[in-house]
Amino acid sequence: MLNDSPRYAIVAVTNNAKNLGLELKEKLGIDCPVYTTVKIADSRTVPIEGRVIEGLRTVFQEVDVLICIMAIGAVVRGIAPVIKDKTTDPAVIVMDEKANHVISLLSGHLGGANQVTLKIAELLDSNPVITTATDTQNVVALDNIAKEVNGWREELRHLVKVFNSYLANKDCVYFYQEKPWVSDLRGLTVIEENQIQEVLANKSPFIWLTSQAVEVDEEVVALIHPKPYVLGVGAKKDLPPSTTFMESFRAFCEQEGISGSEIAKIASIDVKKNEQAILELAQHLDCPFQTYSKEELLVVADKYPQSEFVKKTVGVGSVALASADLASKGNVLTQRFAQNGATFALGKLVNNY
Repeated sequence: MLNDSPRYAIVAVTNNAKNLGLELKEKLGIDCPVYTTVKIADSRTVPIEGRVIEGLRTVFQEVDVLICIMAIGAVVRGIAPVIKDKTTDPAVIVMDEKANHVISLLSGHLGGANQVTLKIAELLDSNPVITTATDTQNVVALDNIAKEVNGWREELRHLVKVFNSYLANKDCVYFYQEKPWVSDLRGLTVIEENQIQEVLANKSPFIWLTSQAVEVDEEVVALIHPKPYVLGVGAKKDLPPSTTFMESFRAFCEQEGISGSEIAKIASIDVKKNEQAILELAQHLDCPFQTYSKEELLVVADKYPQSEFVKKTVGVGSVALASADLASKGNVLTQRFAQNGATFALGKLVNNY
């Protein structure tokens, strides 16, 4: 569930729809294609060669968010043959060309269609149409909880329909989290840590957010391991990985009150792509290691304190903080932590929709 910026596309088949699509693109502040028929295409749009319904299917398979300004029946017929799975299908939103209604059609939760629908409705003063039961009943959904903390895993799939049905019907679903990762608790029965064993023994529906490895009956327990953080890293060349570097990392985690298991991604400058200490940390945390060029880091580096020595060495004066900034889309949580030649900074993943 670790996403880069989502790929949007808008499809419109009339002049009025085309103009609305261009207006929406500007209001959303995104760089995305606006597809139209060849007849009404101009320099601002991309013409769909051939049948629109076939073009719609192609675009569906290339984007993360598909906004269609046309009849909902046409959209359904167009995308039906290429719909695969709620965890991989894009969000599909349908609008009329007067922007009276904005409809979340597909992938409302995991794909973000509900969220995009609400955003568009606010921008255009439209009526949002959302039909997922949990949203209609004003309760949270299991898949939304997992998505919020970057904790979705395939093992949760079979529980989503069951748990969301419990929640929509206002049945009791117990909930516990070690830390306040999630703030939206609508419809959940929150318990204390000392009540967990009783809930497990009774085989009651239970959503459990934990950073620990625990054995549970996954037929009745939705176990979610939150990974909401990205770690910006800097390191002196050839820093010993198993001693000095790991000691510094553990000291940073202790200072910030986090567990290494909460880190979804490590980021640094590209000259460190083969730094053994960082590679071993990524392997230890079982998370990807992403690097950025000096030029990319320079775009945001001036927001943070600079090290002249580091600037002379790698060309940018802030590595850990700037890397955390880019990896978290600007949502940096900590100051720079420095110890024994290693530097760390923490960012929080944000929902890009």
